[in-house]
Amino acid sequence: MWSLRLRIILAGSLIALAAFGAARASATSAPVVLVPISGSVDRGTEQLVLRAIALAASTHARALVLDINSSGGLDSVLAPIRTAIRNAPLPTLAYVSGHAYNSASLIALAARRVLLAPDATISTPATASSSGILVLDSAEAVQAHIAAGIAPTLQDALSSERLGSAPVVEVPITLAERIAGFVSEPLVAGILIGLGLLGLLVEMQTLHGLAGFIGIAALAIYFSSQLFSGFADWLVALVAILGVIGILWELHVVPGHTLPGALGALLLLGALLFSFGTPYLIAGVEALATAIVLATIGFTMALRAFPENAWSSRLALAAVQGPDFVTAPNRFDLLGKSGMALTYLRPAGHGLFDGERVDVLTEGEFIAAGTPIRVTRVEGARIFVEPIPFPRERITS
Repeated sequence: MWSLRLRIILAGSLIALAAFGAARASATSAPVVLVPISGSVDRGTEQLVLRAIALAASTHARALVLDINSSGGLDSVLAPIRTAIRNAPLPTLAYVSGHAYNSASLIALAARRVLLAPDATISTPATASSSGILVLDSAEAVQAHIAAGIAPTLQDALSSERLGSAPVVEVPITLAERIAGFVSEPLVAGILIGLGLLGLLVEMQTLHGLAGFIGIAALAIYFSSQLFSGFADWLVALVAILGVIGILWELHVVPGHTLPGALGALLLLGALLFSFGTPYLIAGVEALATAIVLATIGFTMALRAFPENAWSSRLALAAVQGPDFVTAPNRFDLLGKSGMALTYLRPAGHGLFDGERVDVLTEGEFIAAGTPIRVTRVEGARIFVEPIPFPRERITS
């Protein structure tokens, strides 16, 4: 009886020890996801942090660690990054290995724990008793309760948080995120968008095709970077494509209809604005304003090189001159000649000059048939005449 109970107790103990060992081994093998935040904080940084949090959740990581050495960057990406870090479903640690200023410091403070290297510095917003931005060294940051402690290296920081034995999985920033972060800077985006708009404007002026190709290429580079980095979706790109097609349709297929060009321009501008995403509409407005200014300056300069508008000239109806077309001769030989109105001139009709029937015009007055007339003006094929008053007879007494 007692031996049976003893066997059951021993078996349960062995099972419990095995389960504890498996759980400990599983916890030990769970990684720490490391996110390096260096250089400029931009939309590429936002994508990097979101991708790292998703990786940490899928791998059941023990913690998300931000290795920060940055002077800040776009304030427009700050709120989404801080929200993502605060809502991350795992412990978060920020290790300032160099310096964290402006938006980079606020990203660090979004983590649950902050540690600094001995020679690191971090900025903090002004308090009621100070003005401007304060820059604190590591000791001052700990004293101000901004940082939890000082760690000489990242490994020491992990060890102090009982993460030293966990494998570290670093999430590198991709080339697409680097390009997209660079392109999404308002100035760079404005230059690319401005080049695209300028190309379309010059294409309207010249209709050579080259300017339109350059403009479309610049817009394609911009939208491609936004697409591949996840900042814009295919719906925005499709709207932009439809906008460009509408503009080119107006220029090359149905000039003068206005609707395709106007609708295309609205679609393109809307796509450019929303390609920045709803949280970044202000940055989008800044970029579009920069683009419009640059395009206006460039188009003004282009007008000097191409003063004739090839698009508007297509709106005027012109006669097709075939190989047998012969222009009417200028009848300057009739200038000053006298003749007679063969028909009523009201104001057009026919006159007779030296036996030749000629189409003539008056200056607007009515001239009866049989009235003597004289040629007063010749403009190409148009011959203007006036009546010759009859001479008055001299009355003698």
